[in-house]
Amino acid sequence: MKKNEEFYDLERKIRSLPEPNYDKKFTKETQDIIHENLIQFARSYDKKKKRTGKMKKISLGLASIAAFVLFAILIIPTISLDSNQQGQQGKGEPTVDSNNDNEEIDQNESEENLYENAEYGFTFTLPESWEGYQIVSDSWEGIGADQQQIENGQILLIRHPEWTEDKRRQDIPIMIFTLKQWSSLEKGEFHIGAAPIGPTILGQNNEYVFALPARYNFAFLEGYEEVETILQNNPLQPKNVVK
Repeated sequence: MKKNEEFYDLERKIRSLPEPNYDKKFTKETQDIIHENLIQFARSYDKKKKRTGKMKKISLGLASIAAFVLFAILIIPTISLDSNQQGQQGKGEPTVDSNNDNEEIDQNESEENLYENAEYGFTFTLPESWEGYQIVSDSWEGIGADQQQIENGQILLIRHPEWTEDKRRQDIPIMIFTLKQWSSLEKGEFHIGAAPIGPTILGQNNEYVFALPARYNFAFLEGYEEVETILQNNPLQPKNVVK
C-alpha cells in the first residue's frame, strides 16, 4: 500500500470516530480524553499493520497524524469556515442562483460543464459529475489594523448538485477582488478572516483578481479531495471585461 493510500485509510478510520458536539465548550479534561483516544487509536492501527508484515515503523508518523486530527477537532471549528462561509466574514444569508443571466451552463464534447460569468469575466470548467450545480453568492470583509471593516467584496460558491443541508459537500469558492483591493491586500493594509495566510490567486483579468480563500477546505467535507483535483487542472480562465 502506498503512503498516500495508507494515510487516507487511516484518515477514513479516524473520521469514523464519533463527532464531538461543537456547541459545547471543551474543557481541559475533555481535550485530554480525546487526545488519549486518538493516540491509542494510532498505536492500535500501527500494531495491526505490523502484524500483516506490510507496514514499516511509522509510530511517530501516526502520532503526528493523531495530533493533527486533534488540532482539527479542537481548533479548526473555531477559526475555519463552514460551506456557506468559506474564506470570508460575510453577514446575512447567502443567495443561490440557478445558473441564469451571467451564469450559464454548457456541456462540450469532452463531457465537461463550463460555468461562464460575464459580469466578472471568467469561465470555470467542471467535471460532468457536477452537472446541475448551483452558484451561491456570499461576501468577504477586509479588516484593517483597527479591527474595523475597510473593504468588502463578493464570493461565488460553486456548489455540487448533491449538496444538501443534511449532507454538505465541499464547495468551490471564488473570491472576487478589484485590482486595487488585491494590491491593498498584498501590502497588508487589511486581512480576511483569522487565517495567518492570505487567499491564493487563481487568475486575473483587466478588472478583477480571482482567488481561493485560505483554509477553504479545513472542514474536510465530503468531496474535498475531488475539489483539490479540479483546482489542480487550472479550471478558471479569465477574460477581459468590456465596459
